[in-house]
Amino acid sequence: MARQLGASSAERNAAIAVVKAQERGDAAGVVRRIRGCRASSACAARIQAQVQRLRSPGRMSVVRYDGLHGLSLSGRTGVARIVWKTPSTLPTVQCVRMRRAGDVLRGYHIHVLGLSAPIARESDCPGR
Repeated sequence: MARQLGASSAERNAAIAVVKAQERGDAAGVVRRIRGCRASSACAARIQAQVQRLRSPGRMSVVRYDGLHGLSLSGRTGVARIVWKTPSTLPTVQCVRMRRAGDVLRGYHIHVLGLSAPIARESDCPGR
């Protein structure tokens, strides 16, 4: 049970880390955190443009985090929904696609697979 809870926390931390890098304008950091993005010029260009649009001064805070659905004793792939804001912005909603690799006995590794552009504030992420 502890590994399951630890993996859920690691997923949340991975989603927050990629959004924080985006908010502070660190496009290279976002690209580095998204598995396979460095090898894709299209992914890197999309992230660069997105970071330029969404960078914002001030401390970012997470308003809401909806993690991957359900429990899994082995790996899984899914989409988390994160709502964040800074003192100078309205809430921004994004989807973070993640994979939890491993199992409850050997432990888990979390991989961020994608970060969406902002979606409507009341929308859910596709695939959730």
